[in-house]
Order: sequence, then structure tokens, then C-alpha cells
Amino acid sequence: MTRTKKPFDAVAMMRSARDKVSADIDGMTLDGELAWLASRELSDPFLKRLRDGAVQPAGPAGPAHRARRRTSERLA
Repeated sequence: MTRTKKPFDAVAMMRSARDKVSADIDGMTLDGELAWLASRELSDPFLKRLRDGAVQPAGPAGPAHRARRRTSERLA
């Protein structure tokens, strides 16, 4: 079996990225890591919305949540 040279090696790229992140956060506290992560610029709008939504405190339950709760209370 002959091996072909791949134009892009996803495993090598992932290992390289992981090694760089590990070196950047080495020795940081959890708060330091969270601050470092929050300071990173995200190019993917979905990931940006996901991160921004994850750090916001949960607000009161919306109407859909209350409706599901009332439905489940009736079934009990």
C-alpha cells in the first residue's frame, strides 16, 4: 500500500493548534483561562453567539417555558 501526500493534514493542524493553546494557558488559573478565552476574537458568527450567550446570566423563563411547565403540571 502506498501513501499519498495529503495537501491538508487535519490531525497535524489540530495537534499544532492544541499545542499552541496549551502553551498560552500553561500556568494560568481558571479565572485567567476564562479571561484569555473571552479575549479571543471569533471569526465564526455562530461560535460568537454561542460564547456570548453562554456568559450571560439566565433571565426569567419565557412564555414557551411557562406553557410547557403548565402542560406538564396538568399531566401530573
